[in-house]
Amino acid sequence: MRQCPDRLMQRHHLETRRESDETEEICRECHKTIHGLFSNTMLRNPKLNLNSIEGLMSNERFYKAVKFIRKLEPGDTMQMRDSRKKLKY
Repeated sequence: MRQCPDRLMQRHHLETRRESDETEEICRECHKTIHGLFSNTMLRNPKLNLNSIEGLMSNERFYKAVKFIRKLEPGDTMQMRDSRKKLKY
């Protein structure tokens, strides 16, 4: 992801909280993008391999979003798609 001040970092659960306490520190914009593109059901689906940073980055739509986010200055925000328009798998 990108380097941001600690105040802009958030914890993303790689699996549901019931399954694991494992989290990854990611910037607020990347976290917003994950939950904007993928439903919780999709994030839990092992076939989609979205339970790791590497798995998320292998998704073309997320990868393109991260490329754009990396160009933003820390603290800048972007508008995220409406959650009703999540990717369909």
